[in-house]
Amino acid sequence: MDRINCPLCNNKNYKTILKKDDLSKYYHLVKCKDCGLVFINPLPTEEDLNRYYNIEYAVPEYQKIKLIKKANKILSLLSKYGLSSDAKILEIGASHGFFLNEAKKQGFVPYGVELSEKACNNAKKYFGINIENVDFLQSSFINKKEYFDVVVLLDVLEHLTNQNEILNGINTVLKRKGILVLTLPNIDSWEFKICGKYWEWLSPPAHLFYYSPDSIEKMLKKHGFDMVYLETYYGDTAGNILFHIYLSFKQFLFYNLKYIVGKKKLLKIRENIRDNLRNETSKEGKEFVGIDSIVFKLCNILWKPFNSVDNWRCKKGKGPSILVIAVKK
Repeated sequence: MDRINCPLCNNKNYKTILKKDDLSKYYHLVKCKDCGLVFINPLPTEEDLNRYYNIEYAVPEYQKIKLIKKANKILSLLSKYGLSSDAKILEIGASHGFFLNEAKKQGFVPYGVELSEKACNNAKKYFGINIENVDFLQSSFINKKEYFDVVVLLDVLEHLTNQNEILNGINTVLKRKGILVLTLPNIDSWEFKICGKYWEWLSPPAHLFYYSPDSIEKMLKKHGFDMVYLETYYGDTAGNILFHIYLSFKQFLFYNLKYIVGKKKLLKIRENIRDNLRNETSKEGKEFVGIDSIVFKLCNILWKPFNSVDNWRCKKGKGPSILVIAVKK
């Protein structure tokens, strides 16, 4: 595992916030003492990341409705920035092409890169969109200087170990006054403050960098972007804060079973549970099944009187997800 300086300010001084036991290894979540960026340090090795993404990580297709809703929210916001009807939009981490398909419906010209071959094939099969099955920096797009009107990364930046190179590349391919759209988890959220290391989105080796509204603005300025819009909202998060507390309590109980059955056995149990859940959720077309589905509905009912609290905290920058629009200088 590789220890790094802060990717935002290059500072070597940081403090450890917490340690997360993933059964196979411990991950250290640190906070830069200078700029405040929160990240996993040391980072996983390339071998660990390749193993994780090739075996474990994929965006399930049952999230189609949720992703389309997010796409339309973003496209509605973009309509305020005077884009031409045939604007060129590049999505990095395009998944199955749900966002690009919604953009295509509105007349925009869609381009994308995605590391999952299956997702690229689905985008071609269902939407007629050609997505390059390659890393952005190795794609044909990296040589198209000032070509795109918009670049979009939806819950992608937090995964990337080479963020500075990616953002430099984006600046290169965007036209002057071109638009960058990001969504990412919010480390300043109530969910993290309450759930800590058991927060659903504190999930190394998937999520490695954790931005706040302040630190993402600093990172964008570093790479030649002016932030023109920011909100915190629920994003792709599942359920309200009560449900997140329930999910974190489940994690707390499960991971403490290591003291009873041992890490190796618990790791195998976790793999079996994840495989079964993937099969059940895909089969039923739902994000939650069984007792989780019941608790999800119950939490929605119980939290309904407090929806105004959610609106208030999101306006204060404490929602679980950050949505940013920035303009190239």
